[in-house]
Amino acid sequence: MGNNSQDTGKSGKQISQEYIETLKNYLDTLRANGTGLPSRNGKISTSAIALAAGIDRQSLYKNPHCRALLEAAAGEMELCGIGTHKPTSSMDDGKDQRIQTLEAQIATLTAEVYGLRAKLAQYGHIEAHMVTTGRRVIP
Repeated sequence: MGNNSQDTGKSGKQISQEYIETLKNYLDTLRANGTGLPSRNGKISTSAIALAAGIDRQSLYKNPHCRALLEAAAGEMELCGIGTHKPTSSMDDGKDQRIQTLEAQIATLTAEVYGLRAKLAQYGHIEAHMVTTGRRVIP
């Protein structure tokens, strides 16, 4: 992993071609074994794939052929590829509904707090008047 042309005497193009072949072989082995791509939360794990395939992780991002191979494999396995987000599901819709409900409750409680603060200010004025005049005020 992490080979570069200075260490091996190979050109960048040769190393790139080797990475493509290595990734193809790795993906073919996964398909043959019925094994899925390493993933987390529905998105492919490029670090785990690079480690398992024995190639540089950055090649999965920078090499267009490697990236295309990986994106195609991710699509076959219904996973999100590099730089994409997990598609929304019905579970996400439930979360959105819960968020909206909580936001409505927050708005209601915020309005109540403002009302209570206004009453507190009013009672503060009444108390101040009672202390200075000695007379009771009925609100």
